[in-house]
Amino acid sequence: MLSEILERLKHENFYWNIGFYALVVAGATHFLFILLFLFLDVPLLALLNVISVGVYLYCIFGLGLKTLDTKDESLIGWLVYFELLGHGIIATLFLGLESGFQYYIYTLVFIPFFVSTYTVKIRIFRVLTAIIVILLLEVWGHHNTPFITLKSEYIESLHYMNLALVLIIIAVISYFYTINENIYRDALFEQSNTDHLTKLYNRHYINELFQNRRVRREKDPASFALLLLDVDYFKKINDSYGHRGGDEVLVKLANVLKTNVRRSTIVSRWGGEEFLIVLEEGSFAQLQELAERLRMIVEKTPMMDDPELFVTMTLGGAVSSKDESFETVFARADKALYQGKKSGRNKVVIL
Repeated sequence: MLSEILERLKHENFYWNIGFYALVVAGATHFLFILLFLFLDVPLLALLNVISVGVYLYCIFGLGLKTLDTKDESLIGWLVYFELLGHGIIATLFLGLESGFQYYIYTLVFIPFFVSTYTVKIRIFRVLTAIIVILLLEVWGHHNTPFITLKSEYIESLHYMNLALVLIIIAVISYFYTINENIYRDALFEQSNTDHLTKLYNRHYINELFQNRRVRREKDPASFALLLLDVDYFKKINDSYGHRGGDEVLVKLANVLKTNVRRSTIVSRWGGEEFLIVLEEGSFAQLQELAERLRMIVEKTPMMDDPELFVTMTLGGAVSSKDESFETVFARADKALYQGKKSGRNKVVIL
């Protein structure tokens, strides 16, 4: 069963992996508490930890595969929540506030905010319940004695051990939450700013790039160059090889363009069979040289498994003058592209 869950987890996302390993660590920790309380001769708390280990084993083996299938971890979430809450209450009543077991309940105040699947009502319920329980335990602890009295050195050791464990739990949760936030932000950026087919930057990214450039123009007045590329007679490729074949050509062409420019040069898919290349601080001579080199490389590169399929491109370029807007330079590059297509295609025209 465990090997099956581990094999399934290899295909799950980051959150599912972290959740599974958190259950394993929690179960192992409670098992160690069983040994600890047997050593301290507190059999009732040892039994409590036996129950806790059973809860985590059930979450792993009884609900693990079901959760992977349904993607609904709510039952596991509630079991773990009430295990932590109940365990913290009982251990605190038995050993007192000085033992530090109430610290585990403190984690229930902030953990709900780290789980995106919780509704507002669930978050409010869990946070308020934890706060009320903490306050009641504080009041009880300052007016009552614990049910069991241990040696002061044992209580002090438990206090620092529990405090350290809770701080480690908080640090680990925060660390992995930050990692997931970065992953999510990167995925969102890619979804918004890249073309899903070619994985190049899209028109939205280019527009945002020059919008930001316009804002900081006073500090960054450098010129730039644009190169607009269009695949010649692309409709014939779609007619002969179908749209899937056309997509394959676009992907291959995108890879050719990206691997034959400098890392600082931005290659984007402008739309359809059009691509736009942006050069920071480009000159007329640099743009002309790059355009001719790309045109010849594409002309000699097979675009599909069919070694007989070659395509050509027409390229139009323009270099900005100081403080010239993107729209103005692009219009000039577009005009150059039109002139190249009108004069026979498979040509470079720079205005």
